[in-house]
Amino acid sequence: MTAEPAPPEVPVLMYHSIATEATRKFRRFAVHPGEFAAQMAYLRAAGYHPVTAAELAAARYGGTLPTRPVVLTFDDAYTDFYSTALPILHEHGFGATLYVPTAYVGATTRFNVSVGEQDRAVLSWRALGEVAAAGVEVAAHSHTHPQLDRVPAAVLGDEVRRCRDMLADKLGLPVDGFAYPFGYWNRAVRAAVAAAGYRYACAVDELTTAPDDDLLTLPRLTVNAGIGAAGLARLLGARPAPGGRRTAAVKRTAWRSVRRFVPLAGGAVK
Repeated sequence: MTAEPAPPEVPVLMYHSIATEATRKFRRFAVHPGEFAAQMAYLRAAGYHPVTAAELAAARYGGTLPTRPVVLTFDDAYTDFYSTALPILHEHGFGATLYVPTAYVGATTRFNVSVGEQDRAVLSWRALGEVAAAGVEVAAHSHTHPQLDRVPAAVLGDEVRRCRDMLADKLGLPVDGFAYPFGYWNRAVRAAVAAAGYRYACAVDELTTAPDDDLLTLPRLTVNAGIGAAGLARLLGARPAPGGRRTAAVKRTAWRSVRRFVPLAGGAVK
């Protein structure tokens, strides 16, 4: 595997659950294990080299990346990451990043009540330790998975600090990365994440990362269930539209305004 300077664009893929069962509202976030295996086989055959989000961020500080890098991220730390996704990743020798909402470790994702998935199990601390020992980057996804741009400043600070402190204490490892729950952030949220000491943070925005992207709001591409290996190939091969980052910023601002009138229990899963 040849190391070289960071390429102009690196795709950061966002997965959630790798499972056979899901409620109707959550179905697009639950990729079938067979589909996931086919996608990983495609990445290997196409010459992609998955790295962690921390490794991508480190390349921005002067490090290197392998040829044709891609980042595989998994939000919410569902138990099926350990039971289903991890063996497939190991089969191909792939790295990955797992984002953990620490209030639900060893319990269930009660924040998913709006999509009927409040009983989906989250990994235990012991399992997270085994995941980290297996070479997966374990990073933060807030403490209780709120919409961070809609909580008081004191709550915001606690949400971004507590999850980092808990992960570092329980796993005995540095925690460099953060992923915004639901992909929602604003300047105050970004500032709180910076103040908590994170080296990078991931949003969504449905764009590949570019060298001049802000390390605390890195874009990701959602991998929806049902697209298969062919759909993944199209997602990775799509060229960014002219003005895509400006358009994403406008959409983000507009959606933030609309959400002021949406009850806090609502929101898309991310």
